[in-house]
Amino acid sequence: MHLSVSIIINNYNYGAFLGEAIESALAQTYDHVEVVVVDDGSTDSSREVIARYGERIIPVMKENGGQASAFNAGFAASKGEILCFLDADDLFLPEKVSSIVKIFDDNPRAAWCFDRVQEFDDKTGDRYPAATNWHSGPWDARATIASGRTPVLPTATSGLCFRRSNLNLILPMPEIIRITSDGYLKLAALGLDEGWMTSQELSLQRIHGENAYTRRKIGNRSIMALTGLLIGICLYDRIPALRCLAITMFSRGLGMCWLAGDPNSDYRQLAGSFLRGMTLPTKARILLRAAFCSARILISDGQRNLRSRLNPSLTWSRPQSS
Repeated sequence: MHLSVSIIINNYNYGAFLGEAIESALAQTYDHVEVVVVDDGSTDSSREVIARYGERIIPVMKENGGQASAFNAGFAASKGEILCFLDADDLFLPEKVSSIVKIFDDNPRAAWCFDRVQEFDDKTGDRYPAATNWHSGPWDARATIASGRTPVLPTATSGLCFRRSNLNLILPMPEIIRITSDGYLKLAALGLDEGWMTSQELSLQRIHGENAYTRRKIGNRSIMALTGLLIGICLYDRIPALRCLAITMFSRGLGMCWLAGDPNSDYRQLAGSFLRGMTLPTKARILLRAAFCSARILISDGQRNLRSRLNPSLTWSRPQSS
């Protein structure tokens, strides 16, 4: 018996890259695959690109609502027993699905499988250095998550695959998390089930200067702050078993929001409403954690600035020729 697989491509105004993403999904060596392409209200050429593929894909056209809403819409339109997510500016290698299905076949207890996405420069094709803090093999992080600790997961949307039974517990997700919504999926999956991490190179993440989050030069801290705060609120409301983790995420997000000085009053109101629902001891713990997070970031920034002054030639990792 062959497992059926759905590849869900989420797209917003990435018409310049979308065709390559669809082609990579259609080029899989595994036969039992459907490709669901969700367009989140694009205003560029995306819908013309989608129309070119006719019945080879399942198109889902919707008004703009953000990445979480695209995940929800793609999941609702899919039928596969295994679901693989692909950002519209990224690529799957041809053997991606075959490799993932084999992992699930060999490990029936694994509810999810994450691979280490390889970043590459869109202009040169050069690869960025791969993350070194990567656990490979079976992973049960439920005790870690339940205690409120957050494991490091250096992968992105295009490295996430799930059994439908696992995603049924997670999706639909709150649509207020408009970007970097993969963080909610990763943490919820790790908190609910055991799974598998593979270091095989199966997915490629394109770095093109217009990425919503990865390697952005400006605004990353604000995005991280608001996303962490919202993930905390949503996990607390939706998955009671993960409330310790939710409080950790909210506290970190709040501390980063203080530093980022985000002017968005809607998020301030959400944070205030969330805090008002906490008991006094919990509220005090959250505020202390937020203050600790802020202080740690300030210290880290100061050390980084000092190093850069002492050694101006110091630069972050650059792409390497493949």
